[in-house]
Amino acid sequence: MTVIDDVLASQRAAHAAYAATVRGAVAYITESPSGHHDADAVERALVSEVAARLTVSRRTVLDWIGTYCAATPAVRDAFHSGLLPWAAFRSLCRALAGTTRRDERLLGRLIDAARGATPGSVPAAIDGVLAEYDATWHRQARETATAERGMTVRRLPRGQAELRLRGPAEMIADMSRCVTDAARRLCGTDSRSLPARLFDAAHAVITRGALSCTCPDPACPHRSVDTAPLPIPRACIVIDAATAAGLSGEPGHLIGWGPVPADTARHIAADATWQAVITEATSSPMTTRADRDPQQEDSPLPVASPHRRGRPSRLSGWVPDVGSTARSTAWTAMRTAVDFLRAHPDQEDRFRLPPPDRIATPPPRSALVYAPSAALRTIVEARYATCVAPGCRVPSSDCDLDHVEPFDHDEPLLGGWTELTNLEPLCRTHHNDKTAGLWRYRMLDHGIVAIRDPHGHRYFTAPDRLER
Repeated sequence: MTVIDDVLASQRAAHAAYAATVRGAVAYITESPSGHHDADAVERALVSEVAARLTVSRRTVLDWIGTYCAATPAVRDAFHSGLLPWAAFRSLCRALAGTTRRDERLLGRLIDAARGATPGSVPAAIDGVLAEYDATWHRQARETATAERGMTVRRLPRGQAELRLRGPAEMIADMSRCVTDAARRLCGTDSRSLPARLFDAAHAVITRGALSCTCPDPACPHRSVDTAPLPIPRACIVIDAATAAGLSGEPGHLIGWGPVPADTARHIAADATWQAVITEATSSPMTTRADRDPQQEDSPLPVASPHRRGRPSRLSGWVPDVGSTARSTAWTAMRTAVDFLRAHPDQEDRFRLPPPDRIATPPPRSALVYAPSAALRTIVEARYATCVAPGCRVPSSDCDLDHVEPFDHDEPLLGGWTELTNLEPLCRTHHNDKTAGLWRYRMLDHGIVAIRDPHGHRYFTAPDRLER
């Protein structure tokens, strides 16, 4: 057993000890006889006693009671065994309270998602799983949360203040991207720190005011506030053709943020700049290579087609109601594969991709160039919402596109082609770890990325969208 295994065992034991505290406190309060006293009065007194003896607040004890009593047996068992910390257990119980679908497979996926997420991303991970299983719940829960949108201002010491916005993810993504794009105009030698640049950019965007560069170059074009208009807010939502046409209920995916209900994604797509993406080509009497756009002959599939951009008032086959909850066969196969791999990590070789036949199927010229095209980057960022490293939440749009098999700069034909099946988003930190040989990555079938840490422990990251 390695040192890290000892640390993990200690962490699990600590979670289990906390679970025992919660279970004992709840049992003491709910199972104590009331005798001749009013039952509610006895419970209040016991809550106060437990809070005083454990030096926690009454609110904490009441939270223990409400959460623990509402938990399903499977989730409760995971909590008792130390697999789930209290925060993840509570988030999972709250999410399940609003849905009636609680089959064994769903609960297993939810527990795995809660275990594999960092504390701050547990609710989002749980929502992502539930959105796949219950589109109706996801839409209703989102509508309820949207009604709670708002803005708060809090005064801080030393003349500071804090502004907080809460609302639908696609609207916050609009604002965030607008601010980020404005900040990126500034030169790399601008004297401000990154947080300061973002704040000044946000102030300029909100007030339509000045955003001037502070670099030492007197001829910098960004010193004048009139150099260019402020960027237009934008966010990228990926939906498949069936969902766009109202024939499927698969959620859309707001890149870097998470799932969006199918009807919300369709509503946004109906009045937005959209881009068609070809994710797979088939050979049949109706679709042959000669039928393809000759301009795309040397482009790697899948292809993002710039000539298909537009702002349609209605999508073809538009259905404004919620579509069915049918899942694509490709999605089902991918989910089945990744669930199997996480349960049987030693079976990884069953899903390995066959090596490319470099003689029978030579790659397009674009695959022999190190830097991926903008179209291919769009596909990879849509396929994986974040860095593929386990637990990392850096949006893929802010990551490096790493060649899973290293690109051969001397003889590009020999391997490491620049194509979808060999590209993954990695944040700079995890990219450096891979380059140093400390972590190993391997692309499997269905777009699943197999990862090994320095001690050989295996992780499997599934694609978010555009599965093949």
